[in-house]
Amino acid sequence: MVEFDEEETQAFPAVMRALAPEMERIGWDRPLGRLSQNNMHRLIVITIEAFRIEMAEIAAQSEVPF
Repeated sequence: MVEFDEEETQAFPAVMRALAPEMERIGWDRPLGRLSQNNMHRLIVITIEAFRIEMAEIAAQSEVPF
């Protein structure tokens, strides 16, 4: 199991909010094993992109301006 640091854990809600519309479109009751390749690809891309964006925002808030 992967260990996440505090900032990564803080990014999870933003990732879940980004995934929710796509999961709504796919159907919450559909097993992952029954997803099409395109649906799985979209979920992965949405997850990574949302995580990157949120991590950048978290990092910007914690940077010390000089």
